[in-house]
Amino acid sequence: MACKRTRPKRLFPIALAAAAALALLAPGAPAAERVTLFVTSEFTDTVGVYKGEVPDLKRVKTIRVGRDPHNMGISPDGRWVVSGDRLAEQVSVIDTKSLDRVQVLKTGKHPHDVHFSPDGKLLFVGHERENFIHVFETVTWKRLAPIEVGAAQHDLSLSPDGRELWFTITNRPYRKWEARLGVVDLAAAERKVAWVFGTGNAHDAIFSPDNRTMWVTNGGFIGHAVPWVNVLDVRARRVLGTIKVGEYPFHSPKRGRDGYHVPLDAKEMWFSDHGTSSVIIMDVATMKPVGSVPVGKAPFHIAVTPGGVLFVANHDSHTVTVIDGKAKKALATLQVAKEPHGLAVLAGE
Repeated sequence: MACKRTRPKRLFPIALAAAAALALLAPGAPAAERVTLFVTSEFTDTVGVYKGEVPDLKRVKTIRVGRDPHNMGISPDGRWVVSGDRLAEQVSVIDTKSLDRVQVLKTGKHPHDVHFSPDGKLLFVGHERENFIHVFETVTWKRLAPIEVGAAQHDLSLSPDGRELWFTITNRPYRKWEARLGVVDLAAAERKVAWVFGTGNAHDAIFSPDNRTMWVTNGGFIGHAVPWVNVLDVRARRVLGTIKVGEYPFHSPKRGRDGYHVPLDAKEMWFSDHGTSSVIIMDVATMKPVGSVPVGKAPFHIAVTPGGVLFVANHDSHTVTVIDGKAKKALATLQVAKEPHGLAVLAGE
């Protein structure tokens, strides 16, 4: 999800990235939750840490990372948070207990998306300027054999069983006849890419709460708004329909990236929308909008807590909007360091 207007970049987009895509809501009103929120700042090359009881969060630490920290991922056990430091060609690993950067993982050019496996044993890193996806073992942080996919990638999504790795393509001109979405069977002896045709210029790809469908936002460049989202049958890998979501939808919370609190029985998906500076709420069953909540300018990633509170990173407003998901209204606006993009939320801390 290319983001900074001060550095023109290619965009594509599902630890926590606006026309973002979906945030899924837990049923019931959000109780008073204690959370730790991690937010990247592309302008200051830092990760800000905010703690407190929702919605009253205070910054408790600023962690220096590499240049242009972008997307974030959080491990299933909540122990590790990572940021893809895009222009430093590295991933920073943060210990959520000590709030220190404890590892620097060298990557290829322009590491963009970061995604933990469902069992937390592996970290996948996609690149905007390489034809492979890096894989790291989280026990040792050792780099394993890369997955060759033949094209630069933008966003990643892992199936809940950890078997399929989905990715979108970046950094090449869009041609309507070309597939922009790929799938790799990680359990196969030979990891080949199965290309999925029928989407537009795929940006981010997000599993629905029940994992039956994949929602693919479109676009590629800031200033070139595309309102369409392709909805695919995951098993058949075919497009079920193409729907309009706001004016320029980008992301939504993903398990393994923005957090691990997307409930399986959620009935809605929330998309950050650059075009309307809001989050658009979509009914999963009908694939129709059921509401929206105004946020700041250029919203990117969204994270959600078990209690249904959402956090939206507003890049151009330098804020994070805190939303009561059940009431569908903003609770607070958190001032953060300039140009926030990715975020990750840890509940109960």
